[in-house]
Amino acid sequence: MSFLKFLFFIVIKYISIILFKIMRVVYFFILLFLIGCNSSRYLVSNNGFPKAPDYKYIKNWASSPKKEIPLPLNYVDSLENFKSKVDVFYIYPTVYYSGYDGNFWNSNPEDLDHMNRVNTLTLHNQASVFSGLSNVYAPYYRQLFYDGLYYHISNEILTKIALDPKLNKDFKSYRDEIFSSKELQLFTYENNKLRSYAKESYDLAYNDIKRAFLKYLETENKDKKIIISSHSQGTLHAIRLIKDVILPNEKIKKKLLLAYLVGMPVIDDFKDFSPCNTPEEINCFLSWNTYGDNINPFNNELYGNVVATNPITFMDDSKSSTILNHKGILMPNFFQMFKYQVLNLPIGRLKLKKENKIRVQSDNGALQVKELNIPLIKIFEKEDFHAVDYNLFWLNIRENLNYRLSKYFNE
Repeated sequence: MSFLKFLFFIVIKYISIILFKIMRVVYFFILLFLIGCNSSRYLVSNNGFPKAPDYKYIKNWASSPKKEIPLPLNYVDSLENFKSKVDVFYIYPTVYYSGYDGNFWNSNPEDLDHMNRVNTLTLHNQASVFSGLSNVYAPYYRQLFYDGLYYHISNEILTKIALDPKLNKDFKSYRDEIFSSKELQLFTYENNKLRSYAKESYDLAYNDIKRAFLKYLETENKDKKIIISSHSQGTLHAIRLIKDVILPNEKIKKKLLLAYLVGMPVIDDFKDFSPCNTPEEINCFLSWNTYGDNINPFNNELYGNVVATNPITFMDDSKSSTILNHKGILMPNFFQMFKYQVLNLPIGRLKLKKENKIRVQSDNGALQVKELNIPLIKIFEKEDFHAVDYNLFWLNIRENLNYRLSKYFNE
């Protein structure tokens, strides 16, 4: 082979590698866009509920020791295994948008499309961070559909405003602002029938989680410690579970090591359960909501003391992480749909001028992305990184949890 042919093949090889990396990043953010958007129909009636899952059957668990979540393709797990000592109880976010029969407010957990969404969009993107370190239990549940959840939360906020003497004088302006959103254009605060549907459907979803957790305690826990992990709608149910079931019961409370309450504003109002302030602390909770630079929806009078853990430094303060602190992002593998790998460039032999990392900083309840040194991500730069609250910090979360558990169990 001549030198020119050899050079030609080398150039083609490296161009192919670069194009592959670019397409994988593009694919990831197209997926992010699709997850972050919804085109749901507006459900204005409630014709009952799907069948309640019976949690003594493994089919009603998305994840369990018998249904382990795969780790990323390129991740070599060298961390300690704590499966005999600790379990993670994971509550997934909203994946139900439009209703399968046209007017159900709650998902059917036995629907194959719903199960597939849970497995591919939540277990692999989020709960995989705990896989191998601990057992992961994740029940399928009859979650409230996206717009119904938005409607319920909006009503809760407006009710709070109506009952607050300092705020109720501006009730109408708050109501008009909240209900001007596209998601709520066919709802109103004054429609008591719809408000009752939303509350009933929200309670139904929570009661599934509560039943699943109690069944897990009865049949699976076997005196192991517990970590609660959740995102978005799942975090609303997790907060309620901790306040309603775990903290009031001294025996269960002693089992609770940590809670990852991510993707919803969480205020510091638990009894004897505070935010984690250091990278090694236990018996505490972590929470963050990821936004673009200088974006903070919580910096107003409607929210209290919203917690914003920095999932790179794991300090509950306003200090920025450094670029070098960030370890790796979980991203899809372009050629294997819904297979994942950790992106902590440079990958292989690709040499880039800047390390491919991010820098974040907590600001009055919001976690703000201050710097993005990742090719093409600026094209998809968003004000809201809600859909990738776990993905962006996957390797940091995993290695920090290993550090916390090692300190707790081995010292």
